Amino acid sequence: MPSQRNALWRPNERKMKLDMFLSMKITSNQINTSNCFRVGLALLAFCGIESSFVNAQITKPVFVVDLSKPGAEIAPICRGQQIEDFNHQIQGGLYAQLINNPSFEELDNPISNWVLVKTGASNGNLTSQTSGETEMLNRNQDRCIKLEVESVTSGSVGMANGGYWGIKLENETKYKVSFWAKANSSFSGTLRAKLESNDGTVFAQSSDFRPTTNWQHFSCELTTSGVSTVTGNNRFVLYASTAGEVFFDVVTVMPPTWKNRPNGLRPDLAEKLDALRLKYMQFPGGCTAESSSMEISWNWKHSIGPIEQRRGSTRRIWNYKNDQYFGLDDYFQLCEDLGAAPIYTTSSGISETPASEKWFSVCPLDKMQPIIDDILDLLEYCNGSASTAWGAKRAANGHPESYNLKYIEIGNENGMETRSDYTPRYAMIRDAVLARYPDMKLIYNGICHNRVPSDTFGNTADYIDEHFYNLQELASEKDLSSLYGRYDRIDPARPKICVAEYASSRKGHSGNVVGNFGDALGDAVFMLGCEKHSERMWWTGYGNYGSFVDQCSFGPCMVWHDAVSSFAAPSYYMQKMLFTDNAGTRVLPFTQNSANCYWSASIDNEAGRNDVLLKVVNKSGAAETVTISLGGADQVDRKGRASVLAGVLESGNSIANPDNVVPLLQTFAAGTNFDYTFPANSISVLRIEVLKMK
Repeated sequence: MPSQRNALWRPNERKMKLDMFLSMKITSNQINTSNCFRVGLALLAFCGIESSFVNAQITKPVFVVDLSKPGAEIAPICRGQQIEDFNHQIQGGLYAQLINNPSFEELDNPISNWVLVKTGASNGNLTSQTSGETEMLNRNQDRCIKLEVESVTSGSVGMANGGYWGIKLENETKYKVSFWAKANSSFSGTLRAKLESNDGTVFAQSSDFRPTTNWQHFSCELTTSGVSTVTGNNRFVLYASTAGEVFFDVVTVMPPTWKNRPNGLRPDLAEKLDALRLKYMQFPGGCTAESSSMEISWNWKHSIGPIEQRRGSTRRIWNYKNDQYFGLDDYFQLCEDLGAAPIYTTSSGISETPASEKWFSVCPLDKMQPIIDDILDLLEYCNGSASTAWGAKRAANGHPESYNLKYIEIGNENGMETRSDYTPRYAMIRDAVLARYPDMKLIYNGICHNRVPSDTFGNTADYIDEHFYNLQELASEKDLSSLYGRYDRIDPARPKICVAEYASSRKGHSGNVVGNFGDALGDAVFMLGCEKHSERMWWTGYGNYGSFVDQCSFGPCMVWHDAVSSFAAPSYYMQKMLFTDNAGTRVLPFTQNSANCYWSASIDNEAGRNDVLLKVVNKSGAAETVTISLGGADQVDRKGRASVLAGVLESGNSIANPDNVVPLLQTFAAGTNFDYTFPANSISVLRIEVLKMK
């Protein structure tokens, strides 16, 4: 290559350089009048016209952004999230309640996670009870537990629960205990609730409760003392003072919650969710929403009202029962607390079933009416006035105002193998909903797991939901970076795209796919591709929010926890850094010829400033220095601010090392034209304040 100081190339060299330019990667929208003059500068550089700026382009990659022609409003990229109860994401996770199997209805073993505690020569037994053996608490409870105390002559007997693989106890902290109990006539003693270590050291205990032969509700507040080290090596125990039989049901222990909600969330996990400043929250799934009949659905009607009246839902695909103690009203309360618009996912009459059966089961078209009626009841509960039947129930449950639900997704991932089944059922539900609620916005299932392209039937919807996972058994690529240009060419007449689930993964479909920095790199490239086409996007959200460590049925996830603490994966920090902390206002057109970097550019003027945001992923193992030109800017703050997330591809975070891969804040020398070196394997945001435009 000629020296950059040699401005007069021979004709054949000029032609060679022009050919090189024309073959270069131009990753922007179609070239138009808003950036032609920047392209012209680059062409002049390759033709050898002499100037200090042009000559600088000859040997260095160039990025040129045009501030004078801001484009579409920035879509809420990574500002939505779908949550559902699997991976102990809700039960044992976001939902703060500590007792595992509180209503003794677990699938394989109704008394799982409960054990007999006895000392000395005392003895007893724990057994599951059905309605054929004793009267149940109510018609919605199928089982309860019987504590049979045989002897307490030289010790004590009780039943203990260790929570979700541990119970975190903190000193001088209040825990709210609630349970239902009754005794047979042979029991003349009292009950006492205790919070204690697994070796029996008592940190809090109640006064005595005296049960009768009828079901009674007991509650108390226990304040701990003597807890010197915060661990999960603790248990909750209900002790009986004398021999006899005592029956229990719906046993809960609630620690302090986020925003002090009475049926609320675990603070550290909710705070991480809140820090993303979400615009949309979708629930109850995901796969949890699917059903081919009302008998096997996530039944929202079973999730409202007092928790002792909630039947719960059997979700065999995720291997545990959803108690639905965190129910429909709690989801809407979460949306209100987050400031996020709710999106409800309904059944489409198609269900995922146990692995022993075929993967999908389908409701016959002539049996769809109960599913449709249930959806209409849901909408009346959410949006109806207190004068309607279901609106009155919502008001009675503590929320007189409408939830103002505007968005419904019909089905989940049903437009995949079952497209021929999904389309007519979608149409039936769509027509019924719009006949009653003409302003409701409807979402159609599109691509799932990169398998089947979205079809034109989606034109009958307001949005199309596409899901992308790069899991070992679904794709040969290592991550989602090949989707950077996914939305370069889409018919503008089509509905906007929602990518409600996306995630790269190098470690497969199931198990503890904690997520490493290499996954975050691939995720970031795809998301930059979405942001630069904001005019075609609705919102995007990561595939799964959270999981209990070592209890993951499907991964990857952004946030991981055990009974005591939590950490976020690199993709969480990627999302927060690129799209929450540096959201931007409008996209900016750009051209570039970088060999290694992927880009998105925007202007941020919400805070009364004009900040240029350059979001860049260098996905190579070598650093790259790029000459950056801010077209249309006359004067900028020379002190630029950078946020950089970098690391070894296989590096990640953990309970033991939660801050191993986190963003670093830096400053750099900015200008209207300046050089910047993007580190190898890095995700960067450059923020430059424009003081004066040309």
